Amino acid sequence: MSDFLKKFLLEDPRRFNPSGRFVAVAAFGKHPGWDDHVEDLGLETESLNFAKLLLYVNGIGGQIDSGAWEKLEPAQQVPAFNHLFVWQRSGQVLVGRMWSSSDGKGRKRYPMVVCLHFIGVPLGWILKQALPVLAELEQGCVQTTSAADVRSLLARKRAALREAVQAADGRGENTPVSPEALHRILNPGQNGQEGFLRVLYQIHGQLGAFAPGVFNVRTSPASIRVQQIRVPRAASGVEEALLFWSRFFLVQVDASVPLLLTLPLDADWVDVTVGEPESHELFCLRATPKAVPLVSEVPYKLEEDFRTKATAFLQAFQRGETTRPDLTPASASVAPASAPAKGGWLKWLGVGAIVVLAGAAALFVLPKLSSSSGPVDSKSAKADPLMAATNRQNPGATPPATNQPIVETAQSKADAAAEAARQAEEKKQSEAISAATRLKAEIAAAAKEKDRRAAEAAAEKERQRQLAQAAELENQKRLAQAAKEKERQAAETARVEAEKQAALAKQIAEQNKAAPLADSPAKTQLVSATLATAPAVTTATAHSPDGAPTQMTNSIGMVLVLLPSGLWVGKYEVTQAEYYQVMKTNPSNPKWLNDRQPVQQVTWNDAIEFTRKLTELERSSLPAGKSYSLPTEQQWKEFSAGQTFGELPNGTARRKEPTVVGQSGPPNKLGLFDVLGNLWEWCLDDQPGDQKLLKGGAFNSNDNYDRALPPDAKSLSCGFRCVLASTDNH
Repeated sequence: MSDFLKKFLLEDPRRFNPSGRFVAVAAFGKHPGWDDHVEDLGLETESLNFAKLLLYVNGIGGQIDSGAWEKLEPAQQVPAFNHLFVWQRSGQVLVGRMWSSSDGKGRKRYPMVVCLHFIGVPLGWILKQALPVLAELEQGCVQTTSAADVRSLLARKRAALREAVQAADGRGENTPVSPEALHRILNPGQNGQEGFLRVLYQIHGQLGAFAPGVFNVRTSPASIRVQQIRVPRAASGVEEALLFWSRFFLVQVDASVPLLLTLPLDADWVDVTVGEPESHELFCLRATPKAVPLVSEVPYKLEEDFRTKATAFLQAFQRGETTRPDLTPASASVAPASAPAKGGWLKWLGVGAIVVLAGAAALFVLPKLSSSSGPVDSKSAKADPLMAATNRQNPGATPPATNQPIVETAQSKADAAAEAARQAEEKKQSEAISAATRLKAEIAAAAKEKDRRAAEAAAEKERQRQLAQAAELENQKRLAQAAKEKERQAAETARVEAEKQAALAKQIAEQNKAAPLADSPAKTQLVSATLATAPAVTTATAHSPDGAPTQMTNSIGMVLVLLPSGLWVGKYEVTQAEYYQVMKTNPSNPKWLNDRQPVQQVTWNDAIEFTRKLTELERSSLPAGKSYSLPTEQQWKEFSAGQTFGELPNGTARRKEPTVVGQSGPPNKLGLFDVLGNLWEWCLDDQPGDQKLLKGGAFNSNDNYDRALPPDAKSLSCGFRCVLASTDNH
């Protein structure tokens, strides 16, 4: 199982927050505030790092490197990036937005991407919060050319979202769509539900292996390929469309399967990708339905039994039911019934609240007491509710002759009740104050804990930065030491070789003096001519049977082969160690750092500067009129010796990464390695639109021999090879 399927959107929420709710805000891509790709901003989770790798580096980068979008006709190509995407799995969600942008050097082929990772809250709540935030992030990034402004904007939105997510209620239906919206979407009018029947037909045939109860994330991925379906947007708005199609596909696909929905904001379709996407799954981003058709428009011939079952499912789905349909034809052999989706989805439930009002009131009405013998004291009468009650119930009764003790007893009871009420009120107020104090203390403690965690995270990030910096310094030190040692060895070997060549020249001169035309004059002339044109500074020299040098190694360890035309050409593509010795830097992708790996991410301008500096480095040992350079297209065709991709070990150039030099396959007829299918190799020749020619294909190309890029363009798949030729030829 790949790391993606093991880890993507399966983060442990307790790593980030004890509440189980968390949000991270990240950005990557191209922006004018950076001269190249944006540095990593906010990639706090493994899932965000996977998103950048699969969506941006391998996906969009792979399509750009292969030139797939450039080959489309105008009507087949979406003119620009302007997309929303939702990537969900097992209750965690990535939601993001991308738009066409450029870096500080004006290069516009890659987009800018902002991405939010939510844990512990339902999709419906996420979209209501995230969509406005993503729109504001895009607007803010578009309106500035400052990297500092972008970082500040991300920090503000991150803080606001984290406050909101902690206050959110994590309960509720994950993909709520109102009954009215379901009815409107599923009954579009002219063609009725025909389009949805076709979608179901495609899902039944294409996604059966991912169905709930069938798919097992621990055992299935090795044998199940990623699948993709293009469906109509159907809904009236973006939020409604994402909720509807999420709900629709989560009925058909197990919740443990990564589900990616990409929605172009200027178009009316949604691309649904199930499983681990590869580079070509991202082709859909810039392809219109003329290149990638909607499933709903494919004229399938549907059997009546399928129509009946599918229609019944759509009716049930419209009522809010989320049971996976059994669309197996009645005539087919009986298969075990599919298990329901793990955990299921909540049906539409009414939400109510019961408010219980309880109260107690006591009303003491103390009318004046009257008797046949005379009036009773009014104060005593007001204080004696028992007497008043007796009089109300027996208006004709005569009050007791001696009532003073009764009045006093009633007064005492009233005073006691008032005192008890006062004490109860004081107790209530005291408890309220205590509760408020405890709440304040809890809030302060939570804020303190949040600050502590933030400080720990910042300290850990700084520690990782320092470790990375130390590793980089150590790597540079190691490369510098290796270069110095190679220079020393080269100088020593050059001295020995120069002595050998001087002795050989002296011997030839003596032989010619003794017998000017003896043995083979042609041989003597060839040896003399070769010695005159071959560089004197070498660490090793191979000779042909007649004594003429055919291969030599220069002062930085670069091996060159002599072609029949007299052109010296690099036996291998320029390595990272050779590039570092001359340029004192290594622009290659960190995951492929290796002295024997070909240097990559080199612009045409950088390659030209390398050949200039290498020529200066060896100027004292080069014959007059000779210099290092990139090959012309004609020279490249000469030393490629007619080799084709069909001659490579697997008959193709497609691989996951470049190999160390000399290991992509056997040498060609002239003894040169990696001429095809390891890295694109820069040539001197210009191409239309101020671009430069590259030849030979790369590890991630589709076996094509030519492409063109601007001279300042960098790519994971671009390197170069040197030739040593007459200055007049360049």
